[in-house]
Amino acid sequence: MPLKKINLLEVFLLIVILFCIVLIILQNFVMTGKVSEYSMPSNVSIAKAISISFSNNLSDGIVFGTIANLPAINQNASHNYDNGANGTSMYINISMDGNTNVDFCIKASNSLTDLAADVLAIGNETYANSTSTNVSLPSLALETPFSLSYAKAGNNLSKGTANYYRFWLDVPVAQPPGDYENIISFKGIEAGISC
Repeated sequence: MPLKKINLLEVFLLIVILFCIVLIILQNFVMTGKVSEYSMPSNVSIAKAISISFSNNLSDGIVFGTIANLPAINQNASHNYDNGANGTSMYINISMDGNTNVDFCIKASNSLTDLAADVLAIGNETYANSTSTNVSLPSLALETPFSLSYAKAGNNLSKGTANYYRFWLDVPVAQPPGDYENIISFKGIEAGISC
């Protein structure tokens, strides 16, 4: 049988095909040792959480009772001295559920008024606060008149603590009789910011 003449083009194509097959095999089975690396940021924001609860006696309101003789100076609220060691039973607890220290703010909605529109001026209603309570704390010496704007009434209180309150009322001699009331508001805020 005569030998067929070798076509160089066919040989070239055969070599290219074999070379491609070898590359495919090497690509699937041979590790090159190269490593790719990429860095990216990871972040989270944890919201500040405040968890507070009011004692039952504070939740029930601030009651000064009936005043029969005028003038009355520093009339005690009914729960000022009814806790152990003559402490106050009006307080706000800072729960362990929160994750930040707390400041408390306090204000009055308006002066004490009655149905006849008689007014007992706001400066006659006062309070004091302390992180502990006994016969002398919170102290009358630190009494502060209520205002119509929030004011700090407890600073940088940590989780698991309480802020105790006492309230007093002055009634001048000429004050008309009546049932007077207003609204006292508290708010807990992150320690260090303004009310």
